[in-house]
Amino acid sequence: MSLFGQAKPSLFGQSQPAQPAAPAQNTGFGFGQSQQQQQGNTFGASIQQQQPQQMPTLSQSQAQLSNSLWQPGKETPHQKPILEQMKLVTEKWDPANPNCVFKYYFYNKVDESHVPYYKPQSHEDPREWEEALQNKPAPGFMPVLCSGYAGVADRLKTQKRAVSDFNTRLHQINGSLDAILQRHELETEVRAVAARRRQTTISERCLALAARIQVLRNRGYALSGDEDDLSSRLQTLEREVQDPAVGAREEELWSRLIVLRDYADQLSKELDKPTAAEGESIDPEREAKAKRVLEDYEKQIQHIKKELEALSTDYAEWEKTRNPDSK
Repeated sequence: MSLFGQAKPSLFGQSQPAQPAAPAQNTGFGFGQSQQQQQGNTFGASIQQQQPQQMPTLSQSQAQLSNSLWQPGKETPHQKPILEQMKLVTEKWDPANPNCVFKYYFYNKVDESHVPYYKPQSHEDPREWEEALQNKPAPGFMPVLCSGYAGVADRLKTQKRAVSDFNTRLHQINGSLDAILQRHELETEVRAVAARRRQTTISERCLALAARIQVLRNRGYALSGDEDDLSSRLQTLEREVQDPAVGAREEELWSRLIVLRDYADQLSKELDKPTAAEGESIDPEREAKAKRVLEDYEKQIQHIKKELEALSTDYAEWEKTRNPDSK
């Protein structure tokens, strides 16, 4: 305040409100206290003037923050309440809820005679069950609902158990096949070989019996000329085969063949000996000796030829006696 009682303008262009004057202190100079009071008022007016300028900015930020925060009951018209949305999400993931979307229809192979006994369960939608039944991959398959992770786990356990049962059954079948093969090798095959041997024996006996029956059937009839000749030739052959002279004759023939083979070996050795060189004179005594040897060889060769002709004739006759029907 001025000395005249009017409001004194501050340094920031605003008037300073009037303040009651403090009681003056008696100092040595008589006016020092009043000057200090005036200076304090001058700075105080500036601080009071700055506070009303900052308040509007803080109130605006608080209003914007309150508008951005969610308040219950304050939603847009096209959105459902948050609680209802959370409830819908929970229902869609709850396997026990009919509105669950985490579900799928698998198919089980059943006997066709049991198909009419299958129907939707109480927790299944009949429309979805009928749709799954229409989309079955082949006749004899029935839909089975699987909901949630627990349903998938149960389905996997069931399939794993079925695969384990199939593997066990396959091992049993393989064991049965091995036992059958072993029994076949040890029993059936041995019995088959024995039966084949008995069958061969029975066939031979049947053939002999048929021959005897044929003979007995024609016993009362007179033999024809061909049959009489055949009977006589058979009897002659039987006597010749049983004659001991046949064995001796055979041994004699074999001994002659051995002698002839020795003669042939000696001749081949003599022919392989080297001859005398050309122009070399031959001793008359040696020449005469060689001539005698050659004459002896010539005689032996002629004798061998005769023996061969005789053996050939005897062998041909012997063959005729063995096979009278051959021509």
